[in-house]
Amino acid sequence: MSHPQPASSLPVRPSRRSALRSWGALLGLSALLASCASTGTPPAPTTPTATGMQLNGTRVLGPSQVQFGVTPLNGTQTATGTLSNPAVTFTTAGVSGTVSVCGQVSVQNTVTAAVTLDATGSMSSTDPDGKRRAAAKAFVARMTGDSQAAVLSFEASSAPSAGLIGSRLHQDLTSDQTALNRAIDNATYASGTTNFYDAVVDAVKVASRAGRPSPIVLALTDGIDNRSSHSPDDAIAAAKAAGVPVYAIGLDATGTLDFTQMERIASETGGLFRSNIAAGDLDAYFSQLYNAFTAQGCLELNLAAAPAPGTTVAGTLSVDVTDYGKATSRLSVPFSYAVRDTSGPN
Repeated sequence: MSHPQPASSLPVRPSRRSALRSWGALLGLSALLASCASTGTPPAPTTPTATGMQLNGTRVLGPSQVQFGVTPLNGTQTATGTLSNPAVTFTTAGVSGTVSVCGQVSVQNTVTAAVTLDATGSMSSTDPDGKRRAAAKAFVARMTGDSQAAVLSFEASSAPSAGLIGSRLHQDLTSDQTALNRAIDNATYASGTTNFYDAVVDAVKVASRAGRPSPIVLALTDGIDNRSSHSPDDAIAAAKAAGVPVYAIGLDATGTLDFTQMERIASETGGLFRSNIAAGDLDAYFSQLYNAFTAQGCLELNLAAAPAPGTTVAGTLSVDVTDYGKATSRLSVPFSYAVRDTSGPN
């Protein structure tokens, strides 16, 4: 005869509802663990913000205060980002100072440029192979979208174009690259003497009269003005009134010409100046200037004491460039500029 087991010893079967609760708890715990794992520190970005930096020219504000236009690059393409932590080292003995960021990288896709080229007789020796022609055409070839350029030449022996005081307008503002290249061919002759200040006034007028945003003047000369009816102050006043910065290039491979007034015009109108350039360097520098017109920041050098006129101040500028989702890039670029005597009459 069998006897029933005590109730306390009978096997208990879990209900369906209890089993579902157990599975739910397990799934919740798994989700919680996954969530905790996913909130860890994400990997640091490895793509650099930029791979290099170019120096576009100088803007002299005073004997001990100089600004540099700089453009961060990825290879040969311009890059954007925030500039911070600038530093400077000097290779010129006895010179010391600090550097600060005077402007973040400003980007624009549309370029409006009046390009005025020296056509004086001396160009036959300083640019015998027409390097300025090739450089200007390469500049035009980079124009995209709604960008426009005009082409002028200056020398005092030819009659100026209608409405201008000392320049020949070979092509007004246009995006037609064929027309611009034809104008460049016509502008790169060699005759007469230098009327650079008149040329700046004319180019400012051409650059600004269409009412396009952010027009600039790109002016190239190989000599000192000896024939203008206008003064450097006149050129500066015209550019300031029109809001047109002048980017001035001194073609001077030996570094012996006194470009003080041309540097003044560039600096006081908000443009940049560059000299000690040989004809063979023009193509690379015109390309750098196109980069500058589309993406450029500013670094300001403040020297502890003003160097004597004639001193070449040289060294290296360094700065961090940071963009969202990319690794910060520490970039350096060498600089060099000549201290000019600005105490004389303008």
